[in-house]
Amino acid sequence: MALYYFILKVGRKRFPDPVGEEFEDFTDARAHAHTVAGELMRNRENWTGHWRVEVCDDCLQPCYECLFADVDQRLKAFGDVVRGSVIRVARTTAALNDALLNIDDTMSDLRQTMRLLDAATLRYSALPASRS
Repeated sequence: MALYYFILKVGRKRFPDPVGEEFEDFTDARAHAHTVAGELMRNRENWTGHWRVEVCDDCLQPCYECLFADVDQRLKAFGDVVRGSVIRVARTTAALNDALLNIDDTMSDLRQTMRLLDAATLRYSALPASRS
């Protein structure tokens, strides 16, 4: 049995699985991600196509990502062209959300660095002037 963790990705928000679940193999964990996606999108498919469930191994390394639009059974009724277009839009939206989340993280790091720099500058300016 192998331990897998599932992270729900909704827009720029992440909802990590703190406990994880054991499965016989990766195929079972992947099938579980598809089941979870199907249950979460039920009756709200129009708003959840870009949501994802990320499957991570026991070291929290990503193994697979299930895009809700990929498992949306109602899209089959629209044919391959429309289904493909919807999936591409959902995948692009998900990628954009990831990029925005990365920007948020980078800006947070930058703000922290600037606070440290400001504090160091204040300490340096408070030192007595050196005498030559």
